[in-house]
Parts: sequence; structure tokens; C-alpha cells
Amino acid sequence: NKLIKKYKPYYNSLLKDSKTYANIKINLKEDYPRFEISRRLNKNDKYFGPYMAGVTAKDVLSIIDYAFLLRKCKLPLAENKAPIKPCLFKEMHMCSAPCAKLISKEDYNKIVDEAIKFLKGDTKQVESILRQKMEIASKNENFETALILRDRLKMLEKLKSRVITSLGSLVDYDVFNLVTSGEFSAMCVLVIRGGKLQGVQTFDILNYLDENEAYTQFIMQYYNAHPLIVDEIIMPKMDTKEIELFLSDKSKKKITVTKPIIDSVKYKLLEMAEKNARMHIEKNLEKNIKHVNASIGAIKQLQKDLVLKHEPKRIECYDISHTHGTFTVASMVVLMNGEKAPKMYRKFKIETVDFIDDFASMREVLTRRMEKLNSEDISFSSMPDLIVIDGGKGQLSIAQEVMEKYHFTNDLISLAKREEEVFKPNESRPYILKKGSYSLRLIQLARDEAHRFAITFNRQLRAKGMYRGGLESITGVGPVTRRAMLS
Repeated sequence: NKLIKKYKPYYNSLLKDSKTYANIKINLKEDYPRFEISRRLNKNDKYFGPYMAGVTAKDVLSIIDYAFLLRKCKLPLAENKAPIKPCLFKEMHMCSAPCAKLISKEDYNKIVDEAIKFLKGDTKQVESILRQKMEIASKNENFETALILRDRLKMLEKLKSRVITSLGSLVDYDVFNLVTSGEFSAMCVLVIRGGKLQGVQTFDILNYLDENEAYTQFIMQYYNAHPLIVDEIIMPKMDTKEIELFLSDKSKKKITVTKPIIDSVKYKLLEMAEKNARMHIEKNLEKNIKHVNASIGAIKQLQKDLVLKHEPKRIECYDISHTHGTFTVASMVVLMNGEKAPKMYRKFKIETVDFIDDFASMREVLTRRMEKLNSEDISFSSMPDLIVIDGGKGQLSIAQEVMEKYHFTNDLISLAKREEEVFKPNESRPYILKKGSYSLRLIQLARDEAHRFAITFNRQLRAKGMYRGGLESITGVGPVTRRAMLS
């Protein structure tokens, strides 16, 4: 998992995404535990979530804040701590003030238990509390608070409206179903908490060898990023031994992977997930086709149009920027599989050139880049399949000269901006790619990114250098005088 996130190999697309949903967590080992929002998972804490489809963790936490008098602060509270003056939340009737010793530990834990019941799906008590508080606020002409409480009741209705009546109990399930149309595949996840359909999410799935591998890889990724708080997972009939071992090891308890029988309630949930996945594929088919054409398709097309030795899966593009020969910088941008890889972008201050000489600057930056080949820095660790130079034949010949010293045998081209002509080493006639073609768009993307990145760095240095070189360089002019002169 760590290696895939570091190197992002093309065929391991399932484990690349590190995004996580916000969950509500509580540490029950604390003397006076409190609920808070967290995106990271910790073995010591209890989690509730994820929340999606119009309901966020922040919304649910705000309902708890108004319904239960639980503390909001991070003050360390213990039995031997002296009481302190309560804060504004006590005055607003939103905290029971354990910091001021106004509630016992036993009574506070009873409130925590009620809040946990609510998070598990029992909403009756919370609805009653919020409605009562709203009526009191309205009678006291505290209309602002009354409106907030009304909104919290509406949010509660959203949570209640997702009850699946046929389940008949406060069950917690996660349902997974994979659907493929041949070229595109999608995995739908139903999140059911306390008998309520709390959320539906669908993920695009790429390049798996078989369905069993897809389910195993996906579920492992999913629970690396989400809390595992269910006892049962529903999915189609597969070899589930590896999944069960992983889940049981992660949760430290037995997790059942159920393959439901036809026409059962659980089977209908599986059908619901399948229907959502099919709708997702149909809805995003055109967008997915465009994405593939603009990335992987563009790579293959570029190889064909320019007669390249390899598919240019890793493209590096270089550009030089300066201000009348000063503040000369260079940029290196990287495209992986036809898409921008900003974490691999690098910028260089040119150290050996003090005047306008783009050729010498290009020689320096390419030399520095190749000297770092196979280093631990992921930007330089591997050889590019294709190097793109912003410029014409002159810049290309300098780049060729440098790369030959380092036995670079992959492809090298330059892109001249005026006519968008593509030059290759040892070939006098340029290649003219069709306007609007995906292959031309791909190298234009690399060139434009390199240009933007270099100019931004040049402007940063220029702004910094002009300030320091102006007033700070004058002997005897200190901070006070500088401020006076500037004003």
C-alpha cells in the first residue's frame, strides 16, 4: 500500500486514492469523553460514519451539540483536577461543565451512552429534545436559536428518511457490488447504519485481472481509509477467505462476509447496489471515454504520430524563464500516463549563467537532472520515456548533446510555439500534428505546465530579490527607516 502510493504504478489504480471521509470519533477511555470529527483512524477510538449523500459528519455533530450537554473543549479533565470557571457553552446550555465539577463522571457517561444510541440509529429521544428546545427558544423570542434548531430537525428527517423498513432492526451493514460494461467498471458501496441507508457511493475501477482480485483489493483499500464498525459485509458469491482474514485481523473480531440467497432482504440490497453501479457507468460513460482518450489514448496516439520507440508513459518537459538575463530559473514538469503529476514537478535556480543564454541554462538543468538519476527523490528516480524541450532546433541540439553524455536512448523532442512544430534529433523536417488531436494536446499540456511553473518561480524570486536588493542592501538603513521610506 505504501509503495503504491509512493510510485503510483499504472496497474495498481485501486490503492492510489488516499482520500477519506470525515467520521465522528470518541475516546471512551477519557475521563469525560467528547465527540469530534476525524479523518484519521486510531485503534483507541470508537468511530461512527462515514456520512454522505447530503448529510455530513459536521451536521450530525451539530445535532449532538444541541441535543446533549457534552463538553466541546480539549482541556485535560481528571478527578484530581481542581474545578475551573465554566465557559460560554455552559451559559448557552450546550455543555454540562465537567471542568467546573458540575456533573459527576457517572452522570456524564449516561449522556455519552445516549449520544452513542443516537449515532447507532435511535433518533426518537434526540428529536424530542430538539423540538422541546426549539419551542422554548421561540417562546423566549430567541428566534435565531429556534431557526438553527429547526434546521437540525430537518437534518434529522434526512437521516430518518433513509430507513429501510424491511430490515426490521437496527442492523449495520456494508454492501459491495461490482458491475462492468466490458471497458468500464464501477464498485457501488451502500452504507447501512442502524437500519438506515446512510449513504451510497460509487467508484470507478480500472484494470483488474479478475473479479475476486477486484473485490479483495478494493475492500482492503476501503477499510484502510474508513473505520470498520460493522459485523457483517454483503457481497456477491466470491472466494472471501482472504477478505475475512484481513477484516478480522484489522478489527480484532470476527467479521462475516455474507453471500445472500435470492429474494432475501440482503439480496435486494445487493441488487440496489448493482443498479446504482450500472447508472454510474451509463452516466459517466462519455466522460470516461474522453478521459481515457486524453490520457492513455493520447500516449498511444503520440507514439504512433511521432514514431517513438516506447509508449511515453513518463513525459518530462523543461522550460527556462528569466527577466532580462536576471533571476534565471528552469522548470521540470512530469506527466504520468498522460496526466499531470504535480508532486514530481521540480524547479531550479540557474547557477552558472549570469546573462541571457537559454542554451547554457538548458545545458545546466538537464545535466543536474541526469546527475540525480536513480536518487531517492521520486522526481529523478526513473528515466523518462520522452523528454520535451520548449523551443526549436537550437534548444533540441543542446539537449541532445547533454543526453548523449548520459547514454539516454529514449525519445527526445522539442515543441516550437509559433507553428506548434515538433522537432526530433537528426531530422531536418518537423512533424506537424493535427490541430485539436489528443497527441498534440498532450505535449501542449506538458509545455504549458512547464512554462507556467517556470514563470511563477521567476516572479517569486524577482519580487523577493527586488525588495532585498533595494532598501535592505543600503548600509545604515534599518527596519524603522525602511518603513518610513516606503510609507
